[in-house]
Amino acid sequence: MLITKANLNNVTFENEDARLLILDVVSHTSACLYYYDTEIEITVFMALKIRERAYRADSQASPYSVSLMDSSHPSFKKPSRTWQKAASWSLSTCS
Repeated sequence: MLITKANLNNVTFENEDARLLILDVVSHTSACLYYYDTEIEITVFMALKIRERAYRADSQASPYSVSLMDSSHPSFKKPSRTWQKAASWSLSTCS
C-alpha cells in the first residue's frame, strides 16, 4: 500500500517520533512510500533516513520512493560502528 496521511494508522511505528517523521514526509514531499510487510516496524532511524533522502530528492527535483517489504532488509538496519553498509533505496516515479 502507498503510505498516505489517510492510512498512516495502518502502519507500525517504533514510537510517535517515527510516525511524525513519516507524516512529515508524506505531507511535505513528493516521495512515495510503499508498505508491504505488516511485520515491519518503522524505527526512528529508518524514518530519519527516509525523511533526509526524501527532502534531498525534492530539492534536486528527483523522484523518490521507498518500498518497505521485509523487516530483515539490510537497508533499514542501523550500521555497526565497525562496518557501515550503504543503504540501497529504490528510485521511481510516483503517480
